[in-house]
Amino acid sequence: MLHLTLPPGARLGELIARSVPPDAHVLAVCPGRFLDSPTEQELGGRKLAVLPAGSTPLTDEHIRYFLRTAARSDARQHARTAEEFFDLVGDSARLTIVDDTSGTEAEFDHGLGECVWNQQAGLLEAGDQQIFPPGKLSVTAAEITTFAPDARLLGLNGDLTLRGWPIVHRHEDPADGPDQQRLFEALSPLVANPVTLHITAGSIEGVTPQTAAATPAAAELEKLLTDDPRYRVIWELGFGINTTTEVIPANCGPNEVYGATGGVVNLGLGVTPATRFALAFLCPRSSLLTSDGTAVLGARKAMRRGRMQRVSSAGCGCH
Repeated sequence: MLHLTLPPGARLGELIARSVPPDAHVLAVCPGRFLDSPTEQELGGRKLAVLPAGSTPLTDEHIRYFLRTAARSDARQHARTAEEFFDLVGDSARLTIVDDTSGTEAEFDHGLGECVWNQQAGLLEAGDQQIFPPGKLSVTAAEITTFAPDARLLGLNGDLTLRGWPIVHRHEDPADGPDQQRLFEALSPLVANPVTLHITAGSIEGVTPQTAAATPAAAELEKLLTDDPRYRVIWELGFGINTTTEVIPANCGPNEVYGATGGVVNLGLGVTPATRFALAFLCPRSSLLTSDGTAVLGARKAMRRGRMQRVSSAGCGCH
C-alpha cells in the first residue's frame, strides 16, 4: 500500500499522474481541502474514490467512521440496486414523492426538460471516478457540476416534506465557515420538525411549517429564498442507497449517501461557487413511487425491472 501526501497548492491529478502506479486503486482523503477531479489523461487506467472533505467540516472520527463502514459496503449490491432503480424509473412516465406521515405528495414527470441522471454507486472500471463512500443516485436539471440558473426540474410539482438532517456545503473561502455553521444550526430543527415546500415547475413557491416548532427553520428557508432566488430551484433530486452507513448527527457532506434500509430521498438547492452555499436535505420518511404505485425507494420500497441510461462520474461539485 502506497501512502502519499498532497502538497499545498498541488492538484490531485498531477500527484496521481506523477507518483501512482498506472493500475492502482486510489482513495483520496484530504480533510479541509477542495479537490478538482483529475482529467482522463491524468487518471489513466487507475480507479479513484474521493471523500468530499472540504465543503463540510469533517472530523478525524467522521473520516475513521466512513473508512470502517465503507469496508463493509457491497459494490455489487449497490450496482444491483441502481439497475433496479433505473429500470423502474425508466418504465414509469411519472414518479411521485410521498410522505405518509404528513400526507404531502409531489409529482415528477421526468420526461419534461433536460433531466440528467447520475450514478455514484456500483463497481468501478479502469479509469472511473466515484465519490466515497459510494451509494448515491440522482437526477439534476443540467450537468451536475454546471449550475444554470434557468435550468430546473420542470416536471416537479406539488408539496414536499423536509424532515431530516440538513447539509450545508460551502466553497473554498474559509471566511464562509461561521455563516455556514450558523445556517446549519438554524436549519437543524428540521431533524424533528418538518416543513412543507410548495413546488411549481421545479421552483419553490412557498414554505409552510407543519408544527409550531418548525417555524424558525421555515423562516430561515424563506429568508434564504428571498435573499437569493437561485435557491428556489430544486437543482437535484437525490436518492441515497448506502444501507451500511448511519447518519452522522452533524453538518456532514457524506450523509448524502445514507440509505437507511430501503433508500432515502434527498433534495439539493444551489451549487457552489455559483451560490454561496449548496444545501441538501435528507427526507428519510419519504417514498418514491412509480405511476402505478410501486415503491422504487424509501419507506414503501418494492422492486421490478426495466432499463434506462444515466451518467456516471465523480464530479459532484462539492469535493
